[in-house]
Amino acid sequence: MKNSNKKGFTLVELVVVIAIIGVLAAILVPSMMGYVKKSRLKTANGNAKTAYNAVAEYLADLETQGLIGDADVDEAKSVAEAELSTNGKGSGEVFVAFEDMEAANPKFGCQWRRGGSDEIVGQYPNAAQKVADCPAWGTIDMSND
Repeated sequence: MKNSNKKGFTLVELVVVIAIIGVLAAILVPSMMGYVKKSRLKTANGNAKTAYNAVAEYLADLETQGLIGDADVDEAKSVAEAELSTNGKGSGEVFVAFEDMEAANPKFGCQWRRGGSDEIVGQYPNAAQKVADCPAWGTIDMSND
């Protein structure tokens, strides 16, 4: 009788373990991709809200000085960009859309996206609203500046 002291796994045991890992990966990877997309959307909405708050503060400063009619869309955008750069934003674009710049309390909204071809766009207010469904803001220009 042969006495074998070989230790280790058989080929069948290794194939079974690899098959189990493959099944788990096939189940988990698609669900994790959904979490990544949701996380990116929440980040984009957070950046849009930061931009919105910066523009609101800019308009409030102008209002206290009695200069609300002198508000400039480009200046509002640069204020939002400056706030986002101090907020730790790596890169991205911000879009500030005004409904009526000359009004006593101009309505506006902010959109943010990571890059020119990014399909995930955050916006504030009403982050649940789709980008194409913003007729109150006029034409939403999502092209590169």
